[in-house]
Amino acid sequence: MKKILFAFLIIAGSIPVMAQTYNPKVSKDSLSILNNRVEVLKMNMKVLELKIREAEEEADVVKLRLKLLEANGNAKASSENHSGNINKSGTVVDQKAAEKLSKKAKSDADDAQKALERYNKQITKVEDIRTQIQGEDRKLGYKKPILVYDYK
Repeated sequence: MKKILFAFLIIAGSIPVMAQTYNPKVSKDSLSILNNRVEVLKMNMKVLELKIREAEEEADVVKLRLKLLEANGNAKASSENHSGNINKSGTVVDQKAAEKLSKKAKSDADDAQKALERYNKQITKVEDIRTQIQGEDRKLGYKKPILVYDYK
């Protein structure tokens, strides 16, 4: 009976010791590898976000290109209309109509110039984003994670 009681006390005394023992399943080397992998995933996510932004900006470039083509067409049509009015008789017959056509041609030319400037600014934005993407890709190329999970 004393042996059973003694064995019971030993078992009861060792249970709290075993319960508080922690055995890690990941080694310190694996932890640094996992941290490196998380960092690489964050960098990949940043690159993908930049690519999404680039796609949105490129959609704006297409819209501005259409507006530019329309503005150039309007400017060309109004200038041809103005020059056609003058060339009909060799002299200007209706001074007010000629002034209206001249103002419209100038206004359309200004609109076309502004559309061109907006288009060029948008292209510059897209090029800047592409430069950022290339830089991030280059940084990402330096980080090549080695996936080694050392479970015990």
